[in-house]
This record gives sequence, C-alpha cells and structure tokens, in this order.
Amino acid sequence: MTGNEYSEQRTPTVLAGGGPSQGETGMSLEKTILKDTINKVFLALVAVLAFGLPLILKSPTWLHMIILMYFYAYLTTSWNMVGGFAGVLPLGHAVFIGIGAYTSTILSLQYGISPWIGMILGGIIALFVGILIGLPTFKMRGAYFALATIAFAEGFRVMVENIDYLGPLKINGPRGLQIPPMNTGLVNFMFANKEPYYYIILIMLIIVLAITWFISRSKLGYYLNAGGEEPEAAMALGINVSRAKLIAMAMSSFLTALAGTFYAQFSLFIHPKSIISLDTSFEIAFIALIGGRGSIAGPVLGALLLRPVSDLSRIYFGDTLPGLHLIIYGVVLILVMIYQPRGIQEPLTKVYDRLVDKFADRLKKDGDA
Repeated sequence: MTGNEYSEQRTPTVLAGGGPSQGETGMSLEKTILKDTINKVFLALVAVLAFGLPLILKSPTWLHMIILMYFYAYLTTSWNMVGGFAGVLPLGHAVFIGIGAYTSTILSLQYGISPWIGMILGGIIALFVGILIGLPTFKMRGAYFALATIAFAEGFRVMVENIDYLGPLKINGPRGLQIPPMNTGLVNFMFANKEPYYYIILIMLIIVLAITWFISRSKLGYYLNAGGEEPEAAMALGINVSRAKLIAMAMSSFLTALAGTFYAQFSLFIHPKSIISLDTSFEIAFIALIGGRGSIAGPVLGALLLRPVSDLSRIYFGDTLPGLHLIIYGVVLILVMIYQPRGIQEPLTKVYDRLVDKFADRLKKDGDA
C-alpha cells in the first residue's frame, strides 16, 4: 500500500443468512497469515542477498554502480517524504546534498573533525535551511513552488561557485575541495575498498525506508496525504497542513544532507557543478515520479531500474552526448505519465501480489492435503 492510500476497513453487516460463515472467516484468516509469512520470507531473502552481494560480486566497477543505485534510492526516498507524501514538487534538493557534503568536508579538512560528526552537523544545518525554504514556498501552489525551489537551488550553486572563503571557512569556489586519501578507517569515514561504502549506504537506505514506512502509517502521513490532495478541506477539518509539510521538509532535508557527506567521502572530491547542480535535483525527482511518488517501493524501484541507464549512458556516450540520461528519463517519464500515472510500482506491485496470492493458495492446498 502506498503512502497516499488509506486502508479501507469494511465491517460486514451480519444479517440472517447473509454474513460470512465461521469456516469462510477461518480460511480467509489462514490465507492472510500465509501471505504475511511469504512477504516476511521474501524480505528476509532480499536482505540476505543485499548483504551478501559483495561476497559474490568482485568487480569494483559493478560494485561502484550498485553503490550509486543505493545512493539514489536513498536520496529519492528522502525526497519522497515531501515530494511524495506532501504532494508538492521540490526541484532543489541538491542544495541539501551540497550542505551536507561541504559541511563535513570543510570541518574535516580545516579542523580535523570526524566526518561522522560533520555529517550530523550538516544535517542539522540543512534541516533549518529546509524550514527557511518551506516557510514562504509552501504558500505557493503547483509550478510556482517548483520554480521557487529551482531558483533557490541555482542561486545557492552560483553563490558557492563565486566564493572562495566564507569567513574562516575555505569553500574554494568552482575548484571544489579535494579530500586526501589518508588515515583510512571507520572513524575517518574513509576506506581503501568499496565494500565498506556499500554496507554504509545499504544500512542508510534501510533506515530511511523504515522511517518512510512509519510515516506512511502515522498521523503525519495521513495529514500530509490530506493536505497534498485537498488542502482547503484538510484545513477545514482542523489539520495544520503547513506544519505537517514543514515537518516533512525538515526530515527530508536532514536525511538528504547525510547523503551529501556519504558522497563526499565516497568520491573524495566535491565541486558545485557536480553536487549542487540542477541535473541532480531533476534526476532525483524523475526517479521518484517514474518509480511512483508517495509510495515506499516506488523510489527504490525507480533507482534500481534507471540508475544503470544513467551510468551506462555516461560510460558509452558521455563524451559525444552528455546529458543523454536526462533525455532518456524525460522520454520514460512521458510514457509513464501517460500509461502508468502512479508509477511503475503499481503494475509491479499487482504482479507481486498475484504471485503471493497464488503461492499462498498452493501452500494452503498442500497443507489441507
């Protein structure tokens, strides 16, 4: 079930001879338990496969691509808290990636502070910036909100590109910041191999998915859903829509900034055009829209399916056709919006549900036999 759907609870009216029999109710309950068990086993198998993948996959190139897939799945899931549940379209989330990356990198290079501490500080700064962006922009509707976030993101990038020093902090303008590969280890968030980065971003992705799952089933999730679809009706019912959206924006900004620190430590080099570019903001939104915004599985499915397209297009066409991946995203987005406006997660979820239903029926028949 997506974050934008309310679960319907139907209470059968038991009339003379019209209600379900005890046998039918028992069979339905048994099948529900079987389906829940199958879902749990499937999730456990996915977790085992994910954590065991580096033991099987020895190619650094493919491992690098999978790390970036998880990275964008994390970013898109964080974006989904406000871009999916709240029903708005922010197109400037690269700002928060940049805040996280620059905060941890500057503190590490200039003051010797651990990137882990810088990661949290960057997240806190991004949280307040997100609130400052949200206070005026959430009063806007539709394209005006999206344009406002684009303007802020692009203004932030231009500012960073044209400033070498911000007080005592060395930003280094368009040249960016290079992180020297020294003192490897968990404390310094720096590793000689890619496997530790793989497990860190995998754990981050699991955590953000868990947070999203809890939000979708909480009062905040219902408030965001109501405020996104019918804000006037939600406010008439006493829901503080602006407050709910600000909370979602703050959480999304904080979590997105954490990913910025991860990217800085993974790539060991950051500069404005690569980390605060509109391309990054658009790519996050495209992945969410194609995968299925407002759902839990959508952003992950979108990242797992679209990120390889991006990486392979850059490898084979990066010199001759730069930006080809965004054109491909645009074409796919048009097709998805025409034929699957709720994203590719909807048909894939239906196929999965049918398979689970058939498997549960087979297990039940085998058990009865």
